[in-house]
Amino acid sequence: MNLSQSDTSESLKEVISGRIQAMANVHSLFVETRWIGAEVSAIAKQELAPYLQEGHDNRVRVQGLQTVLEPAAAQAIAVALHELATNASKYGALSNAKGRIGLAWSHSEDRKLVLRWTELGGPKVNAPERKGFGSRLIEGTIRQLGGEVLFDWRAEGLVCEIALPT
Repeated sequence: MNLSQSDTSESLKEVISGRIQAMANVHSLFVETRWIGAEVSAIAKQELAPYLQEGHDNRVRVQGLQTVLEPAAAQAIAVALHELATNASKYGALSNAKGRIGLAWSHSEDRKLVLRWTELGGPKVNAPERKGFGSRLIEGTIRQLGGEVLFDWRAEGLVCEIALPT
C-alpha cells in the first residue's frame, strides 16, 4: 500500500477509513469477552468477511487452533490482516476471479503464535522496489510487540509469516 502525492483525497479517505474500521471491528470482539482479548479466527473472519461470503467458492481458507490474543496482540493481527487483504484485493490473489488465500496459524515450541498468509492464483508477483506503507505498518505494529514479519514475494503469490509472542 502506498500513500503518495498522486493519491486522491477520496482514496486517502478510503484507506484511513478501512484502517479505522479494522480497529473498531476488533474492539467489538473485546467487548464480547469483557476486554480479555479476541480469538484469532474471529479476527480473521471479521477482516476477511467480504471474501468469505457465498459466491467466492472457498477462495479463502482459514484454519488454526482456537487462540485468544490479549488486546494489543489482537489489534496488531487485525491491522496486519486488514492490510494484507486490502493489498490482495488490489494487486494480489483477490484481484482476479481465480486467486485464493490461505490463512493458518499455530504455536511454535517457543510459545509464539505463527500466522501464515499465503496467496495463490493471482497475477504474477514481483517483489516491490520499495516497501509500501501497508507493509511498513504491519512490520512496525508486530515488531512493537516483540514479533517478527517475513514477506516472501514469490512469483505465484505473496507469503507473509508473522511470529508474535503470546
